[in-house]
Amino acid sequence: MSEKEQILVRYGGSRKEREIFLKSMMSPEGKPEVFDDVMVLDASYANMSGDICSSIFAEFGAEVIKIEPPEGDPSRKITPYGVNRNGTGVPFIMEARGKRYMTLDLRKESDRQEFKKLAGKAQVVIETYQPGQMDAWGIGYRQLSEINPGLVYIAISTYGQYGRKAQEMTDIPDTDITAQALSGAAANIGDIPTEEEPYNWPLRAGVWLGWYISGILAAQGAAIALYYASATGEGQMVDVATADSYASLVGYPVTIGFTWVTPRPRIGKHDFCLYPYGFWKTKDGTVAIAASRDHDFRGLLKILHLWKNEDDWRFSFDRIPDMIPLVEEFYKIIESATVKYTSDELINKALQYSIKSARSKWRGGGVPIVMKVQKPSTTVQNPHWEKRNSFQVFDEPDIGKVKLPVNFIKMSESPPRVKWVKCSIGQDNSYVREKYLK
Repeated sequence: MSEKEQILVRYGGSRKEREIFLKSMMSPEGKPEVFDDVMVLDASYANMSGDICSSIFAEFGAEVIKIEPPEGDPSRKITPYGVNRNGTGVPFIMEARGKRYMTLDLRKESDRQEFKKLAGKAQVVIETYQPGQMDAWGIGYRQLSEINPGLVYIAISTYGQYGRKAQEMTDIPDTDITAQALSGAAANIGDIPTEEEPYNWPLRAGVWLGWYISGILAAQGAAIALYYASATGEGQMVDVATADSYASLVGYPVTIGFTWVTPRPRIGKHDFCLYPYGFWKTKDGTVAIAASRDHDFRGLLKILHLWKNEDDWRFSFDRIPDMIPLVEEFYKIIESATVKYTSDELINKALQYSIKSARSKWRGGGVPIVMKVQKPSTTVQNPHWEKRNSFQVFDEPDIGKVKLPVNFIKMSESPPRVKWVKCSIGQDNSYVREKYLK
């Protein structure tokens, strides 16, 4: 693109000042790190949610020390299709952003004593062991808070650290898929239950969404706890249950079911409360269509030449898809039109209509949204990511070249950053001992 980049905010000043502001927004260089005085002790084990949590702290400047047994965290072996670099899987490399790696065998009393000394100097401890395990070893929140009252202690497990369910599930390792199953999320993903098997089965989310949301919520809770500790000197425990975290993502169907006293079934490619709002085939692929408001819906009918259906009684259900057979019928009607066009043709038709609609008081402001469904291989080619510095290539001796998504949010004054990506087992033993245990 040759045209000038624009800043779509109410930012005054000259063009030069705006360009400087834009460049600054996309770069973390020369800006302070919010957690540069925070030491995080990450003792997560066989659970990526803890690694994800500590990655967030690392990106905001904390000194994160990942504690592993001498043979390494089992999470190192989790990787798609067995692809690894020097024995380390891709997901673990992804979460190796800006961390230190130290080996301690917490099954041994001597190593637990060293862990306790480190925890005495830390601001945050993260662990994902079975509930009560760290406490049984003498290094749980109960013991560590006595020697470090300001400590923020994060524990992530399937059902949390207290209650009947937590006790029943103590010996069951926390995994993303079990969190999905327990939370009710999987029951809401997949095709309509009336479809033939296996198409009517519940589905898991295609990524480790449970581990990701647990890690993010844990980091959020800990950041707030650090703020509280800075004001009071008192630390606290942050208890995160992956089932709870995942359930927060499906709270909408739960709330509807409670309010309407009607369970929300799986509805496949449709949406719980809006229509049209989903995916449709085109001549060369698939598009996402969102026509939520009445005038958006009418605009969509116009550009697809389906206006004759505008007042059809069969589809006058306020476009809330409770009547699944009618939704399915109307889906096919829309698709009979979308398959006549390429994805780009549909996008252009929607844009042109929206431009005219914005200029005409008679069109009612209808804005039917059409977006091409991209594959990852084509998505990363979008110049948008380059403009926002969304990806960065690292070249480390132990893993070679790797491209990672970085700077996941843009902040004008205190943004995140990735300083290195390296994760050899025990690579920082000497550094940690010299700095914190000498």
